[in-house]
Amino acid sequence: MSAEALGAKARDEVSGIAGGEAGNKENGNSKAESRHLFFKGVAGLLLGFPLSLWISWLVMYSGWGPAFAPARDQVSMWLVVPLWCTVLSVSFLAESRVRCLAWLLAANILAAGLWWGLQ
Repeated sequence: MSAEALGAKARDEVSGIAGGEAGNKENGNSKAESRHLFFKGVAGLLLGFPLSLWISWLVMYSGWGPAFAPARDQVSMWLVVPLWCTVLSVSFLAESRVRCLAWLLAANILAAGLWWGLQ
């Protein structure tokens, strides 16, 4: 394809999006996609918090951190929020709502099992 044809194709795509064609069947249904995004966000919030707690406790009690650190509990506490934000962000990468829920549940079960195994 020539450079002129690529430029014309890009111009047509941009004008199509600017012209309000973003919600038609060619580009996807925006209502369905927003519903999926809402579900993934809620799942990331609700299942991401316990997952971030499990991971933080694993770091604190598994020996991955320093053996003696006066601020070990503080590090574990401050680690929860970045982990939670990371889980929330990654939950939007799932292909479907079912996969998002399945991966978050599996990660929670795995982290909880590891933590209970270390007890």
